[in-house]
Amino acid sequence: MERNVLVDEIANFCFEYGVINSGVDESELKSIICNHLNEEEFIENIINTIITKTRTRGDIDTGKLIALLMELEKIRLELEYKDNEAL
Repeated sequence: MERNVLVDEIANFCFEYGVINSGVDESELKSIICNHLNEEEFIENIINTIITKTRTRGDIDTGKLIALLMELEKIRLELEYKDNEAL
C-alpha cells in the first residue's frame, strides 16, 4: 500500500471508529502520521492504540481492521530489521 493511501486509511479509521478522542483535525492527524511513519515506536503505538480502542466495539469492519494492522505490522517489521542490519 502506498504511504499516502496508508496515511489516509489510518486517519479515516481513527475518526470513523473513535480511536482519536481529542480535538485533532483530519489534516493535522494526517501530517502527524506522515511525519512519524518511519519510526518503529510510533507504529507500535498506533497498532496498540487501534487494538485497544476497537477491542470491545461490535461495529468494526474487521476486514478493514485486519488489513490496516497487517500493513502497519509490515512497516514495523521492515523498520525493526532495517535497524538490526545497521548494527
